[in-house]
Amino acid sequence: MSHEKGEPPRVDLGELKKVIRATITSDRPPESFDPLAASQEELKKFGFPVRPDRDRQPAEYAFWEKMFAKPLVFEEFDLEILPPIATQIRGLFWESPRRQTSRNWSGAYITPRDGTVFSSIWTAFQVPTPNLPPGAKPGEKDLSSTWIGFDGQRRYYMSTLPQFGTAQNIEPKMGIPTRSFYAWWQWWVRGLGSQATPIKLPAPTIHAGDLITCYMQVAADRAGVSFVITNVTTGRGLQFFQSAPAPNGGLPFKVSGATAEWVMERPAIPPDPTPMPLPDYGTVDFRDCGATAINMQTGAIVERSLSGAKLIDMYIVRQNPERTVKISIPKQLDTREFLTEFQ
Repeated sequence: MSHEKGEPPRVDLGELKKVIRATITSDRPPESFDPLAASQEELKKFGFPVRPDRDRQPAEYAFWEKMFAKPLVFEEFDLEILPPIATQIRGLFWESPRRQTSRNWSGAYITPRDGTVFSSIWTAFQVPTPNLPPGAKPGEKDLSSTWIGFDGQRRYYMSTLPQFGTAQNIEPKMGIPTRSFYAWWQWWVRGLGSQATPIKLPAPTIHAGDLITCYMQVAADRAGVSFVITNVTTGRGLQFFQSAPAPNGGLPFKVSGATAEWVMERPAIPPDPTPMPLPDYGTVDFRDCGATAINMQTGAIVERSLSGAKLIDMYIVRQNPERTVKISIPKQLDTREFLTEFQ
């Protein structure tokens, strides 16, 4: 969940909802609707991504089939504006060609090759159960989010960060540490208040241990993204297309597709940019990971796995004595799967 460092933006929540809804296409399909059998036009009508090409995108097509193989009930699209969540642009320290460290991210990312840009990303994972970490202070908030996204790695001109996943938090309610779970998304843009807060998706309902699939597909003109989340455990799903935000009423941003990432994050609460304590989430298994890249000049499509992915360790600085301690470490299992583990 991303936000610029500094004071949270002051926006009218009702107006913000209108602004965001104006960018959304999502109609609840009839109960008999089958994305596997629907035409591309029908998919677009209801806000679904278009179907990948079986021959040119075999791995993506296989995930698409698996994602919709079990009959699903598709929910009515709705949204709730969450309180501002802040993280700095992910600072990293190079440790090796394959491993980096960050204060707020743990996971894996890949970069495109041969003049291509990423056009889709997908994964499946089980929602972790957050527990109070060792040394937790009474009344503290322990926050975590699990997500996929594009372009969160670098500061470059007109950079944005569309991201999508679940949140697993522990927050005090009447003095009692209480877990909460929900799906969320955000198309973060530096300096654009209407995109500065994460958006909660009331549906599908998320529980600890649920098997979740997340899929994002960039529009052909790069000025929009289709999102699908399914709760395989409950058989519920949600799909929507969001047009890219526009700065000050100008031309909309476009997805650069410079990176694709799978992340476990600990966000912050502004105005303090310091990331919040990370709950002991145990282990998250990112499985069936993949991304597709396209050459915008030739139309050539290349599917990518985690082969060559850079892994990100999350760290904190402890005092007395001052030292750096890693608190979430990824471990690659194969070219399609990796774990992040709380330490």
